[in-house]
Amino acid sequence: MAYLTCPWCHSPQLVGDDAAEYQCFTCYGEIAFFECPHCQFVQTVNKKWAAFTCGKCDKKGDLPRRWGYGSGAMAKRVEGYGHPFPKF
Repeated sequence: MAYLTCPWCHSPQLVGDDAAEYQCFTCYGEIAFFECPHCQFVQTVNKKWAAFTCGKCDKKGDLPRRWGYGSGAMAKRVEGYGHPFPKF
């Protein structure tokens, strides 16, 4: 089990290692896992965002318009959480 943080409400969640996405139990956000194209930091992001700010390098990353099983990462690879773009 991966112990992840929701990027929207920052509440901790237990998620299966092989999950490609999950729904937050607190804010009901649809959360996926995405690798930063600049620094390869794998993080949780909200699927409704068009872009995110990387939690490690603070650069903008664009998210896919359609999410498939192959477009994201697995829960066991997640290292942190992303921020909305622009970061507030």
